[in-house]
Amino acid sequence: MGIFDSLKDKASELLQTATEKVTDATGVDLGGVTDKVTEATGVDLGGVADQATESAEGLTESAQGYADTAGDQLAGTTGIDVPTEGVVDQATDQFKPGQN
Repeated sequence: MGIFDSLKDKASELLQTATEKVTDATGVDLGGVTDKVTEATGVDLGGVADQATESAEGLTESAQGYADTAGDQLAGTTGIDVPTEGVVDQATDQFKPGQN
């Protein structure tokens, strides 16, 4: 799982917790609020999260492409082969919440 998937999951978890706390404190169920916003505005809030995830995945692929290109150029110039496969995933793993 990439860092953006992890962030999306954490945001969803925090939103769910906040919604539950508001419901507990006020007795007002906010569970259908996103559906009502979608009906009123035509903006699908679920789609926004999906679009953000797709954009993040595209950025991850671009970053890996840049790392591969840099590694190829270094190898071509110096003859030193630098392994770049999975470097973005390795960097992402360093930023996962709860890991030090």
